[in-house]
Amino acid sequence: MQLFSIGIGDKELELKDLIYKKSSTYWMEGLNIEENRVGDLVFLNYNTSHYPSSDLVDKDKDNRIRYRMQLAIADMLAAIILEDLQSNMVQKIIEEEYFYFDRKDQDKILRSALAIMWGGRNPIVNSETIREQWRCQVWERIMDHLSTSDQLIFDGFIRFRLKDFVEELENAVDRAVDDLLIENEYNEFIKLLQYFVEIQDPKVDEVHVLQQDDKRYVLLDSDLKVIHNEMLEQLAREISDKGISHDDLLISSLITIAPCKITIHEYDKIKNVELLNTINNVFSGKVIMSEEGITPKR
Repeated sequence: MQLFSIGIGDKELELKDLIYKKSSTYWMEGLNIEENRVGDLVFLNYNTSHYPSSDLVDKDKDNRIRYRMQLAIADMLAAIILEDLQSNMVQKIIEEEYFYFDRKDQDKILRSALAIMWGGRNPIVNSETIREQWRCQVWERIMDHLSTSDQLIFDGFIRFRLKDFVEELENAVDRAVDDLLIENEYNEFIKLLQYFVEIQDPKVDEVHVLQQDDKRYVLLDSDLKVIHNEMLEQLAREISDKGISHDDLLISSLITIAPCKITIHEYDKIKNVELLNTINNVFSGKVIMSEEGITPKR
């Protein structure tokens, strides 16, 4: 008795191997798989040695066998889609839509997209919860399909019954690409700032940075005296006139001074982590993050 048939592309050898491998997990006594090629599709026909009967009792048994197999097929295909093929699906989207990125960037987009898809970047969201929600949806749609048909064309099912899942993957890829472009722009910005620091002589050897209660930053020299510099004061006036933040003023001031050593005191109270990362990146190897406070000398 034929229970079910899965149609896959004749070139999809990896998928075919996965189906055979997963099928062994849900194997039933007397079950076997026969292959049948139709055009460019290969159908994997699930058959059982149990023969259908006209007897009502045996028909009920037939239905139980068929339903048991439907459950197994739904479990198997949902697992294949969400555990084994999602990476390939994302890779295909990248190769079709963002083929102009080099392999290194494509690999980075792939990892980032999967993290976005499953909430890996959001500490509030449980990735397993998201995965389980999708698993239930995919499983239900497979079962719904099997309730009206004993044949499933895998590619067609993905394209038409899982449109929203594919769209989620596409959105994750788009966001990953945006993140990559922002990251690349940031890296170029850091290189530019590093260049500005390298081409000038240090104005002072050491700078201590302290954030005041009003969120302004004060810069101290190695003797813990406030650094008064005409260039810095002019810079502060220009930035103030343009409404630029205290954080931007700090970065600009440090680049202007170009010190050999920077100690940021009570860094754990500074909420702008990106600011700290930028200072670390621009002045690589020259920055010390200290939890200790200091008092400026007059």
